Amino acid sequence: MLGAGTVINPLVKVITTVAILAAVGFFVVRPVLDTTEKAIDSVNQSVRNGIEQGEQASQNAQLRSAQSRAESYATSVQGTWPAAAREIKGCVRAAGENATAMDRCADLGQTLVHTVQSDRNFALSYADSLAAQGDGAGAERVRDCVKGAGFKPAAMERCRALADDLLFG
Repeated sequence: MLGAGTVINPLVKVITTVAILAAVGFFVVRPVLDTTEKAIDSVNQSVRNGIEQGEQASQNAQLRSAQSRAESYATSVQGTWPAAAREIKGCVRAAGENATAMDRCADLGQTLVHTVQSDRNFALSYADSLAAQGDGAGAERVRDCVKGAGFKPAAMERCRALADDLLFG
């Protein structure tokens, strides 16, 4: 017995099930997915902003640290070697907000204070001793060498060696 009720009834059930599933997908699942996607995008953007702010803060801290170190070295040589202090301060001004350049200024200050200044002071002290012993020409050679060496470590080391040779050689 094949009647209209036997074919139509299962067909109505299938169509009703498909319609209900489509309605649930359209009215429930899709809004939940859209909201979830927006929330994830918002979280991702917040994380990106946080990382950028952290990187900027780190760069600023590195810049300020290097600037402080460089200025400290400039201050430490201000009384005994004003030209070196001006050199370091000029480097700091030129570096501006560039952290890498400011690191180079701090390194310059460290080199001048811990390496070059010692050789310079010895050479000039030996030049004074040479002059006191009556060797004005030797003293002048050492002073000219120091003046020519400027802020270069190797050149200043040669001036100290020259003064050493003239005084003790």
